[in-house]
Amino acid sequence: MKKRKTCRSCGSGELMLFLSLGRIPLVSILSSDQLATPEERRSLEVAFCKRCGLVQLTGDPVGSTPTPPAFPVEDLLEGLPGSHQLGPGSVVLALEGSSPAQLHEFGQAGAKVVYLEPHSERVKAVSGKNLLIRNERFERSYAATLHNEGLQAEVILANQLPSYHTDLNGLFEGLAMLLSDNGVVVMELLYVLELLEARQFEHFCHQQPHYFSVRAIHELARRHGLWIQQVEPLAEGYLRYFLSKSRQVETPAGRYMEQEQKLGLSDTAYYLEFASRTAAVREALVALLTELRARGRRAAAYGASTQGMVLLNYAGLGREVIEFVVDPDAGKQGRFLAGVHIPIYGVKKLLDEQPDYLLLLNPPTHEMKAPLEAYLHGGGKFIVALPHPDILKPTQKTPFI
Repeated sequence: MKKRKTCRSCGSGELMLFLSLGRIPLVSILSSDQLATPEERRSLEVAFCKRCGLVQLTGDPVGSTPTPPAFPVEDLLEGLPGSHQLGPGSVVLALEGSSPAQLHEFGQAGAKVVYLEPHSERVKAVSGKNLLIRNERFERSYAATLHNEGLQAEVILANQLPSYHTDLNGLFEGLAMLLSDNGVVVMELLYVLELLEARQFEHFCHQQPHYFSVRAIHELARRHGLWIQQVEPLAEGYLRYFLSKSRQVETPAGRYMEQEQKLGLSDTAYYLEFASRTAAVREALVALLTELRARGRRAAAYGASTQGMVLLNYAGLGREVIEFVVDPDAGKQGRFLAGVHIPIYGVKKLLDEQPDYLLLLNPPTHEMKAPLEAYLHGGGKFIVALPHPDILKPTQKTPFI
């Protein structure tokens, strides 16, 4: 695999490789039939652009785009900055990954919603008033086609697309081309500062090439005549951005960028320290779990996710240390985590086996509250890997989300 030498955003050659997580599988979950065949792996390496601040993979993205988190949209219409009031005659351009709730909300407001969605399975789940669905991917060339058709949108729902799109400048060129002079682009992106500050290295994955700071969005957007008007924090470490063609002297984006500068997000030393702490987490987690195993203690894990797969493969922890993984998703049960080949079961397995420790690879959802509390009442204990490996004490708050 050829490594990138230039930034995916600004094109500069000032990329600094700061993190290598080793050769990580391209998929997260395997069926039993796939265990007998060699897995495809690639180096997972992360770099920082000194010129524009974009954190990015050095290799090209591979695999299917993960389903993005869905955030509440009830207040999105009211939260549009400025005078972006929608009604009959308004046009909303919704790009791939838009939630049915988003589309329904804007359609109910009377706007014509043009929805571009290349994934047929997502299209099947969508219907609603004033909705025109096109089974197309938002590329530079198709944006030109829409522009030639006369489409100008008051609102463009870009969602998490910048995180996964393979042509960032083509994407933003298309957004600027199709946005009306008084329109607004809405994006919901994982905030790299929160990821880095929490040492969440396992969020880097082959499927997502871009990890944005507010500065990186600012630099990319202004290159195409777009400016950040507003920034709102969301759950799960995400920010919601509102972009328009109007330049403002002072915006909330400026305060975010000041904080990023203060914490050192523009400095090489910040990223080298992050890499050092990542290595320390791996060493401490391996030491903790192998010591428990040597003392005859049994350990399982919760959360058959991409993040859990990355963490366990980076640490080199397999079935000799972690007996099984539990996950409430029936589609994952009976299968195996890629690379480490740990079997995945339903929650009943945890209560039947009652291992001494449960490594939390993901924050448990509320639906897991009752079975996990039953596990704790049976004498089990939680282990968290981040920001540093630790066995949670009974008095510590259970990390339900």
